[in-house]
Amino acid sequence: MVNIANVDLRLLRVFTTIVDCNGFSAAQAELNISQSTISNHMIALEERLRSKLCQRGRSGFELTDHGRVVYEAALRLFAALDEFSSETESLHGMLTGGLRIGVVDNTVTDPHSPIAEALRRFSKRPNNVSIKLAVDSPPALQRQVVDRSIDLAIFGFVPRLPNLRYQNLYTESSALYCGEGHPLFGRDDAELTVDIIREHPFASRSYWCNQDLERIGLMKTSASVEQMEAQLMLVLSGAYLAFLPMHYARNWVDKGRLRPLLVDETSYAVRFQLATRKGVRTTPTLKAFIQDLYAAVGTTGRKKSEPELPALASWQPRRNRHDYAPVMN
Repeated sequence: MVNIANVDLRLLRVFTTIVDCNGFSAAQAELNISQSTISNHMIALEERLRSKLCQRGRSGFELTDHGRVVYEAALRLFAALDEFSSETESLHGMLTGGLRIGVVDNTVTDPHSPIAEALRRFSKRPNNVSIKLAVDSPPALQRQVVDRSIDLAIFGFVPRLPNLRYQNLYTESSALYCGEGHPLFGRDDAELTVDIIREHPFASRSYWCNQDLERIGLMKTSASVEQMEAQLMLVLSGAYLAFLPMHYARNWVDKGRLRPLLVDETSYAVRFQLATRKGVRTTPTLKAFIQDLYAAVGTTGRKKSEPELPALASWQPRRNRHDYAPVMN
């Protein structure tokens, strides 16, 4: 049995940083200590635990089976320490600890997003909280919530994981776009049909699980991306069509670089959700931020001029994909 002392906590924090950075060299800048010192810390930790935690050398950095167990246990330990600190400090009306928030990429231009307003509200609370804001794709954010790298994540629809809890926040409206130079760019909507659109290459986000393809009756994509910025680059090339959030595309539409196609027929809305891990105690800090997040949702809203669109998960293809149309549940 290993009794945890302060020196062990320091060594474990060095170890988890090495794992998060995927190696000693990258961890050097994060920890602000020399590589030789990092190596000495790892040797000390392995001697303390009497286990080889990682392989390092020309083949690269890799955790051993024991290393993976220690890493996951260390994350749980640090989470418990943060929870203890947060709960005890909250007795005096002060929020403390860390708050790690994950947000899907390219949502900052969405007027319906409550994140900035929630952060503003949270900053006005008595607190000494260190905030980490991570931006990534929905699947990556889900994985980070599961492994407790972040405390919560906000993103649009992806297949749900059973060990996460999901709560609705707001919706994001999207439309189908082509870029300047594309064969459809100069054609009037009156001349277009979904059949004509299907004839052109399409760029899809892989985590949509083909739902965007089914929306227009396509069987396969010509290009696949994880991040929305990559998808926008493909559309701006004039060689691909893609669904993009209207708020994200608006600046490029105003510049004459993008145009939407058949908005009434192809537009849809994605339901954005808050994801947290089941079975994890909600600290006062996390609880306070979630309260501010929902209060912020109440201050943002759909403009009266914007149509209400069906949510992504409620669209289904007809049996004949070539006679595709949205069907509400």
